[in-house]
Amino acid sequence: MIVALADIDYFFAQVEEILNPSLRGKPVVVCVYSGRTKDSGAVATANYEARRLGVKSGMPIIKAKEIAPDAVYLPMRKELYKEVSKRVMSILAKYADKVEVASVDEAYLDITGKARNYDEAYALMKKMKEEVKEREGLTMTVGVAPNKAFAKVIAERSKPNGLGVLREEEVPQFISTLDISEVPGVGKVLEERLRGVGVNKLGDVLKVNSESLVKAVGKKKANYLLSLANNTYNEPVKERKVKHQGRYLTLKSNTRQLEEILPYLRRAIEEAYAKVDGIPKSIAVVAIMEDLDIVSREKSFTYGLDKVKAFEEARKLLEKILQEDKRKLRRVGVRLGKIYKSTTLDKFFNL
Repeated sequence: MIVALADIDYFFAQVEEILNPSLRGKPVVVCVYSGRTKDSGAVATANYEARRLGVKSGMPIIKAKEIAPDAVYLPMRKELYKEVSKRVMSILAKYADKVEVASVDEAYLDITGKARNYDEAYALMKKMKEEVKEREGLTMTVGVAPNKAFAKVIAERSKPNGLGVLREEEVPQFISTLDISEVPGVGKVLEERLRGVGVNKLGDVLKVNSESLVKAVGKKKANYLLSLANNTYNEPVKERKVKHQGRYLTLKSNTRQLEEILPYLRRAIEEAYAKVDGIPKSIAVVAIMEDLDIVSREKSFTYGLDKVKAFEEARKLLEKILQEDKRKLRRVGVRLGKIYKSTTLDKFFNL
């Protein structure tokens, strides 16, 4: 098995830098504001310039401003990041047999069937990184290894914008030297317990009495660590069922003219439906504006939508966006959701 872990570098802050290039080189902190007071809330993420000043995820905003008073503080824009994430994940899917989305900025890829060896895996992931950079402007770090846990470690070690590979023949040495604090799933509390029974490296797990290990970390975690140390850990990449399908197209030029946008909207619908295995009961129109900001409007139905109905509703949603926002569009797309399969299609088409 060859597994890759793809992790978009400082995702939220990097998206903000792309939308506003003047932020590049400055410390940028994306925050979740609670609304109680001006600075109540916590740091969601920070770029590397801010991290070098000591700003960390989860830190209270007030504390971050004490450490980095001159940093740029921005509110988290969840929907924006979600849309960008979806586009990136659709690119990753082209390079893998299976994709397991772990979070908005991280995914495991089973590339066993795409690469015969680790040299091919490296070349494949390099090409994937380049496509993500070209199409979305984002850098990402990728770790390649024989299993998910080791791939995550390699990715962490390769940040930022890196591509690291752990080959099968390198695993024994890797296990014997991997500090227990680097093992995925081992937090500070578990680390202290493990060090208390003599486990400082992953390989030390095999030297410790099994009863002592179970007593220190519990049976489930002990079995996990033993499987890693024995190099028998093989949890598969679990592909999550796609709940939506989308298609986004770049307009010939930035415009607000409905008649210029509609042909692209119709084509996006045609191509999205070609990818759908079932009947959608919701549709969203996504507009990427001239400044790369994202605006979307969505509508759900109690019945399935054929392509004709989908275009009618998409046109209304697009018109709403144009009425509410005065910027020109750079790209337009559709997202089909609530996809159902049924042998009684009349029921879903409300016939």
